[in-house]
Amino acid sequence: MLLLDAPQVQVIAGENAVHVSQLPHVWQDIAAGIADVAVPDLHSYIEMAQLFQYKLEMADVDLFGDRPELIHLKPLFAELFGQLARETLSFYGQDFQVKNYPNFEKILHEVELKGIESADEVKVARICIELFQEFGYEMPASFYHVHLAPLNREHIFEERALRFDPRDVEHKRSWDAILHAGKVFAVQMKIQSIASKYGFTYQHGCGCNSHLSSIDRTIGAFDYELHPEKRQRWIRSFIWTAWYEYAFFPIVPNTSYLVG
Repeated sequence: MLLLDAPQVQVIAGENAVHVSQLPHVWQDIAAGIADVAVPDLHSYIEMAQLFQYKLEMADVDLFGDRPELIHLKPLFAELFGQLARETLSFYGQDFQVKNYPNFEKILHEVELKGIESADEVKVARICIELFQEFGYEMPASFYHVHLAPLNREHIFEERALRFDPRDVEHKRSWDAILHAGKVFAVQMKIQSIASKYGFTYQHGCGCNSHLSSIDRTIGAFDYELHPEKRQRWIRSFIWTAWYEYAFFPIVPNTSYLVG
């Protein structure tokens, strides 16, 4: 990797990154301490944003190192994905704002008021409360909203085709990104271990029929804890994965053939 020495380029952990002043304004506000965020170890998230924007808007990806015959496409890639990177960071800069997180206790109270017929809904709310107790503001608001999504369906086991259902069109990009970030297996294991205590499992298909955090029943619970020495690494990997999944979402080919 060629490390650059330029006014708008910073080196982080031996890699080129944009300067904070080049980030979307919301991230500049976060870095300046004037945005209402409660992310612990905030400096790491800001550095991730700097690296993420640089890598996409400068096409600093393996493709062009491994495939020199494609180097002429690098400016086009940089133009397209630089824009998508800024969209991504703008969204998540807002998504980390405290005001955008669910009011878990209010949600739990509302489903409890429905009585015995809402027993499954109560379980979903309690799962999400435990997720917040585990991850807190380390995860963006959309992480919790997607796991609460079954509460806004006809019943919690309803399945919806992610890309084609008009009821969730405004959420599909951010929710899909969170669900695909579940490929960071340690975090996925923790989510499932919490859900299993309530007799549920969360499922997500990766095709165009992807369910928005579809719930199914499971038999038996299991315990899983994130390794303390690896915990921050896994969470950073989850955030990074969610970001590139959000950026790439509009260019993923989809077909209604897979729905139904």
